[in-house]
Amino acid sequence: SELLSGKERGRLKSLAKTRPVDLKVGKKGITDNLLSEIRSILEDEPLFKLKLSPEKSMRLEQIEQLENELPISLIAMVGKTASFSKTAS
Repeated sequence: SELLSGKERGRLKSLAKTRPVDLKVGKKGITDNLLSEIRSILEDEPLFKLKLSPEKSMRLEQIEQLENELPISLIAMVGKTASFSKTAS
């Protein structure tokens, strides 16, 4: 996957800061339904924001799972909220 330049990453981080949370990971975790919701957001948007599990270890697993399943990379994580950007495929 292509890595973002520092400038681009900074620009995306500041966009993500003001962006409302797009989706929440529910009790069932990362489901096919959630993945398809994210895919549809990514069709129109270069980034999205996701509210993750309250447990830190779970959050890290969820981020890894998302990055494996989708063409995205983590830009920023603040508390339980993670911002991702679409990677160049």
